[in-house]
Amino acid sequence: MAEDQEKPTTERRVHVLPVELLERIRTYQNDNNIPSEVEAVRRLLSEALQARDTIDDIMKQVRAYFRQDRDLRTMAKEVLSGHILVNRIVINDTDVEFGLRNGDAGSIKNDGSMRTGTVQDDGHIWLKEDWPRPQKRSSNEGWGAPSSQEKDEEIPF
Repeated sequence: MAEDQEKPTTERRVHVLPVELLERIRTYQNDNNIPSEVEAVRRLLSEALQARDTIDDIMKQVRAYFRQDRDLRTMAKEVLSGHILVNRIVINDTDVEFGLRNGDAGSIKNDGSMRTGTVQDDGHIWLKEDWPRPQKRSSNEGWGAPSSQEKDEEIPF
């Protein structure tokens, strides 16, 4: 019987980049005292991908970390503190609340329950919806209604 092996956490890739882009990467590397070009590229890619995250993406990351380690302070440090969109973190006795630059907010309690909401102009975090939100069926979709995938398959082009 084969032993279970953990998946590697990194993978070697080779990408061909324009010289102008490489010069910009090297400038970023030097300006930020990053020891290697590879690390500069990693950081730039990470920040670019984080900039695309929505509140749902970040909530999924928080939930995934919490499933591995239920320490809210550690989760706040590992997931939220380095995220480019997070601009507010409040650590309370029983929960962690956080706000994003776009005004969205989220929280997780030590029992694992999660909520989303908004950050007010005064900085107060207003949490109003449980997360994840329950799926709603439209009134014209009954139990026998075709799924969205089935509807897509009917499109003749």
